[in-house]
Amino acid sequence: MSKKLLSIFVLTIFVLATVLAGCSSSKNNTSSANETNTQKQETAKPVTIKLGMWSSSPAEKKIVDDQIAKFKEKYPNIDVQIETIVGDYMQKLQTELASNTAPDIFYLDSMPAPQLMSSGVLEPLDDYIKKYNVDVNDFEPALLSAFQWEGKTYGLPKDFNTLALFYNKDMFKAAGINEPPKTWEELRDVAKKLTKDGVKGLVLSADLARFDAFINQNGGSVYQDGKVTLNLPENAQALDFYVGLITKDKVADTPQNMGEGWNGDAFAAKKAAMAIEGGWMIPFLKEKAPDLNYGIAELPAGKQKSTMAFTVAYVMNKNSKHKDEAFKLIEFLTGKEGQQFVVDSGLALPSRKSMQEGFKEKYPERAAFVDGASYAVPWQFGLYGTKVVDAANKACEALIMKQISSAQQALDNAQKEVGQ
Repeated sequence: MSKKLLSIFVLTIFVLATVLAGCSSSKNNTSSANETNTQKQETAKPVTIKLGMWSSSPAEKKIVDDQIAKFKEKYPNIDVQIETIVGDYMQKLQTELASNTAPDIFYLDSMPAPQLMSSGVLEPLDDYIKKYNVDVNDFEPALLSAFQWEGKTYGLPKDFNTLALFYNKDMFKAAGINEPPKTWEELRDVAKKLTKDGVKGLVLSADLARFDAFINQNGGSVYQDGKVTLNLPENAQALDFYVGLITKDKVADTPQNMGEGWNGDAFAAKKAAMAIEGGWMIPFLKEKAPDLNYGIAELPAGKQKSTMAFTVAYVMNKNSKHKDEAFKLIEFLTGKEGQQFVVDSGLALPSRKSMQEGFKEKYPERAAFVDGASYAVPWQFGLYGTKVVDAANKACEALIMKQISSAQQALDNAQKEVGQ
């Protein structure tokens, strides 16, 4: 073979080897890229999360719809379907939990929360909180503690409300009262001045959800360390003061005795100059008495300041098949981005402390609700829940109707009724 032919042969072999190597490399790169794309597709595989909520106002439904729309922008692979549970929410929810058809996440009120937390149907959130670096210290302690059981956290609060004192500014001005009462004694004195011409100074309901604030203000408590403590002396003193405004001082009355359904009706109808209620009164008064000139102040204090915290959390179904995605939804709904929708709506208070100053700036007239959060007590009585409420309400009603004269005796009877 000539040198020229040999050179051509060697060059040809080199070119073929290069082409083959290139094809092999291209094939490997394509295969690697396909594997990566497959992994991404598996990661972004569409997932459906069901969110359970009770039937509520159009305003609350809009908040959730808007939150979910924003969530979808952040997590386009997670589809969220709302399941509105109509009727007896807890009864239907428990039926769904028993039949393994409950939503992945759902509303849970603080009062029945212990029942579900103790029954093993909820997923503890602590590992997810740690995994996704959720700042739980930003939640009001009274709110978060309502969804903690035996050292574990089962829910993150979505919003809340506290109690405050609503007062009729025009009636205050006519009576020469310059500012709302700040103590129990001032409350009684102001109520006396306002009680005239068929109007009571204050409307009070025979409801533990209202007079429990007075019990806590007096240093009492109806539930401590897992035990019902309805008949503490401090509780009896507080109830005696509360009921005494009706029966002894004659400066207050129940809405039923005023011919009304609840405190809000009596206040809106100007049958009472003051009422103790939560933020839900604001949209009610806007509709029922749009021209009513009123103010909102913190509850008058006894031995200390106290109010009630009514809150709802998002919790996770222990049988959810998509727990990480479910928690991402909980994290968003209760995080700053999701809570901004709560602030903007004004329907309830944001559960995160870092969002509350913004709420007060937007709604300065509602500052009393926010300011009460730091000393609020959660509306919850362990596994005794409604038993405590029913027994306490009966005790209060018996005192108002003068079926019994001693607050201590009434609460002793209530304690026995609960079975402790």
